[in-house]
Amino acid sequence: MRIIVGNIVNKIGIDKAVAYVLFARGWSVLAGLITLYFISHDLTKVEQGFYYTFSSVLAMQVFFELGFSSVISQFASHEMSKLTWRDGLITGNEQAKSRLFSLFKLAIKWYGVIALLMLLIVAPAGYLFFNCSYPASSVSWTWPWVVLVLCTSGNLFISPVIALLEGTGLVAAVAKMRLFQSVFSSSAAWLALYLGSGLFAAAIIALVTLCSNSGWLFLNKRSFLYSVFISKKSENVISWKNEIFPMQWRIAISWLSGFFIFQLFTPLVFKYHSPEAAGQVGMSFSIANVLSSLAMAWITTKTPFFGQLIASEKFDQLDHLFKKVFWQSWGVLFLLVVTFMFALLLINYLNIPFSGRLLKPLEFSQILLAVLANHIVFAQATYVRAHKCEPYLQHAVILAIFIGVSCYLAGRYSSVLNLLLAYSCVCILIGVGYSNYIFVTFKSKRTPKASKDIIA
Repeated sequence: MRIIVGNIVNKIGIDKAVAYVLFARGWSVLAGLITLYFISHDLTKVEQGFYYTFSSVLAMQVFFELGFSSVISQFASHEMSKLTWRDGLITGNEQAKSRLFSLFKLAIKWYGVIALLMLLIVAPAGYLFFNCSYPASSVSWTWPWVVLVLCTSGNLFISPVIALLEGTGLVAAVAKMRLFQSVFSSSAAWLALYLGSGLFAAAIIALVTLCSNSGWLFLNKRSFLYSVFISKKSENVISWKNEIFPMQWRIAISWLSGFFIFQLFTPLVFKYHSPEAAGQVGMSFSIANVLSSLAMAWITTKTPFFGQLIASEKFDQLDHLFKKVFWQSWGVLFLLVVTFMFALLLINYLNIPFSGRLLKPLEFSQILLAVLANHIVFAQATYVRAHKCEPYLQHAVILAIFIGVSCYLAGRYSSVLNLLLAYSCVCILIGVGYSNYIFVTFKSKRTPKASKDIIA
């Protein structure tokens, strides 16, 4: 029996890293459902609208981060092809080690500045948005918003170190940490909602996440981080101007476009419809994102190995691995979407009160169609970006323009259903169509030299 289970696990591609990520995502699904119960039970529909719109406005942090964490993770994985972890420290080729350490120092400086900028700019910007949208609201949202931005800025400062450690191959260890972090933060949020803390629950999640990340780094990686800080300056460094920036500026525009592609809906509905409708949109997108992130575990946990295979020019192995994990991940997502739609139809048919906190099945189906389409784009973009190049710039910009304009017009002058219908149509027709063209063209031209040409 044990051998049969082992063969099944190997067949569907579950290794240690994927297992931890799946446990974390599985916990997210369970915790998300429990959180939905507490939100629907302990928050009013108006507070639910504020709760989810907080998250969408906080997504403005991409305007400061500018895709840096994604880029440095890729660079770290390439340097690790000549390095290895031993007794909690990195050893191996001195030139690669020096370049990797310079990347850690650069990331910490970069994120120290942007975390401060986010605190000083996003906090007052969010205050103006909520205050101008509903100045007569009786909801106590001001201090929860301030504390939430403060804790999120702290998490932003720590995030590049976590991303770099993942890039060095510690995917399983980071996934394990995130699993426990999710357990602690979710439990704290439930307790806070149960005790009647209202919108402070969102800030408590960010606070517990900050404490968990900081504690894990101190207990497990302080020796390594100390070795980074005391390392001497060397001429073997990664140049931000010559190496990172040519890739980063493209990803930065992609990320900025992503704000309009993924985060615009809830604030639009909040402003032009109602906080109650925004709460339904926010909760529905939250569920859809859980399904998507669960399936993406098969892709994201293999990203460091993509980089190492590319650095070794083992393209046949790379293509075989990508094809295998892509179909595994998309198949899992499809099953999750079908299962959820049946559940949604059932709770609406039975007229269970909780169904009133979600979008209607026809509206929700538009989000799920977009999730299936976006998963194809995410996977293909991850594969291509592992080559340290970013040909998805025009794709992101065009998608952002179409989605931004169509959803703004539909959201302001029409119904929520038409807004979501416009979103799914653009994702399927333009998003997947253009992504396939980029993916196929890139593979047909791929050589180390061709990759550099695409960057240039």
